[in-house]
Formats: sequence, structure tokens, C-alpha cells
Amino acid sequence: MRTARSRTGPLSQLGARRQRAERPHALPGATQPGAARRLFLARVVAIALALIGAWLPASAAHAAGTVTIVDRSPKEDNGRWKLKMTINYGGTPHLGHIPMLFSFTPTVHYERALTDKSPDTPVLVRIPLQNQQSINESMDVGFSDGSGKIFAITKFDFILRRDRLFEAGEYELVIKRASDGVQMGQKQKITLQGDNPIMDRRAIVFSGEKKKKDGKTDKAEAEKSDEPAKGEAPEGEPAEDAAEAEAPVDDAPPAEAPPPVEPKQGGCGCRLSPDEAATPFALPLVALGAAAALARRRGERRARRA
Repeated sequence: MRTARSRTGPLSQLGARRQRAERPHALPGATQPGAARRLFLARVVAIALALIGAWLPASAAHAAGTVTIVDRSPKEDNGRWKLKMTINYGGTPHLGHIPMLFSFTPTVHYERALTDKSPDTPVLVRIPLQNQQSINESMDVGFSDGSGKIFAITKFDFILRRDRLFEAGEYELVIKRASDGVQMGQKQKITLQGDNPIMDRRAIVFSGEKKKKDGKTDKAEAEKSDEPAKGEAPEGEPAEDAAEAEAPVDDAPPAEAPPPVEPKQGGCGCRLSPDEAATPFALPLVALGAAAALARRRGERRARRA
């Protein structure tokens, strides 16, 4: 009868290796759940590094050279501000004078105003500005000397004037080359110090002063008020008729009278005015004339009958 023997040869060792490979912890790294996450993170980091590497050369080419301003808060001098700059072109320019565009964008306006709380002394009010149109100035910046030698660095003075729409306040300055639009240096903030025109922001404004009356004028007005009014008689005396007071002077030449008209016999046949009718002497004369005319008619009748 045969007994089983343990196999310790090459075949037994190969079977043991297969069993070890089939164990879960011996699986390849691609099938583990944590490996997928590591692979995803590695890809994200690689993409980010590639984008950063592509952005850095572009930004360096966009902003060429440097611009340094000695004083970013100049004071106003006779309506002008002076900016002293040192411009580094970033290399030797191909021309001795490079046209550049200086753009000033207002961000804060300094207003001096009279308010109800301060009606006599102006108060400084800082007014923020948004979406303002920039003030553009074109200048040729020289990088050469009298001999024609060209340098990479130059010193340049820029003058700002009120007649060019500049006022006291804060601005953002951007300098670009006019040829290709490449920005020179970084955007810079400047402050123009000065006194802007005063604005009246009071709710109610009182202007002018009351005229002071002298004592003499007061006395004269009092005397005029004590005098009686024109046309009024003092107490105890009868008032004169206003018509008589304003009657025309007798020196005026009298109007010419109409020529006299002989009265007709047998009655005048005219109407008397109310004034003539009212006189006492006119009535007897009229009565006598009428009686005489009546007596004459009777005499004529008797003479005809006889």
C-alpha cells in the first residue's frame, strides 16, 4: 500500500504562487479605489501648472518695462500739477522718441462745499466715481540725448493742467505704447492735491444785508407823516373845495364869443339855457316881449277889420 508524499518540487512552488496572486491584497494598483483619486489629482495639478506656465509669458509680454513716479500726490502750483517719472523701456528702443498714451481715469472727486452745518467754511467731501471716461494725453517720450545715443531708461516730466479738465482728486494712471498698445509698467494710483471751486450745498441761502436807516431820515419821515394831507383842511377851518383849488389860472386867454344874432320879431324862438332861465332879470324881459308882440298882432287885426 502506497502513502502520499508531500510535493516540494517546482510544481508545488508554482501552485503556491498562484494562490498568493489570487488573494485580494495582492491585486494590481490600477484596481484599487484610492489609486483612481490619486491619478485624477495628478492630472488636475498638471493642467494647472500648464495654464500657469502659459499665462506667465503672456503677462510678461503684455506689461513691458517699468514706470516709477517720484511723488504720487503732487500739490497744485498755479493751476498745474507736475509728475516726475522714471521710465524703463525694458530694453533699448528702436527709436529715440517713443509715442505713448497716458490715460487718467477719475476715481474720487474732492469737492469743497458749504453745508448747513458749516455755512461759512467749506468742507472737503470725497465723492467716489464709477464708470468715468478717462482723460487721454499723447506724448512722445525721449530715450536719446543730443548726440543721438539711445538709452533704455529715461526721466520724464508730465504736466497736468486744469484747462485740460483735470481737478483735485484721485486718478488711475495707465501708460501704453501708441504703436502696439503694450502697457508700460503697472497701473498706478495718483492723488492731485488742490482746492476745487466752492459749491453751495445749503438748503436755504440768504444773501444781502438790510439797509440801516439814519436818524435824520427817521425824523424826516416822522415830519412828513405829521403834515396834513393835500386837500385836507386843519381842524376848526372849513375845507376848500377841491375843484376851486385845482381850478385853472385866470391868466389864460378867454375863448372868442360867437357873433351876435338879431332876434326875430314876434319872439326869439330859441330855448334858454338853464342858467339863463334861472336868472331873475330874464323872465320880465321875456314877458314884456311877449306882451308887445301880442299887442302888435291885435292892432294889425283891428286895422284889417276896419
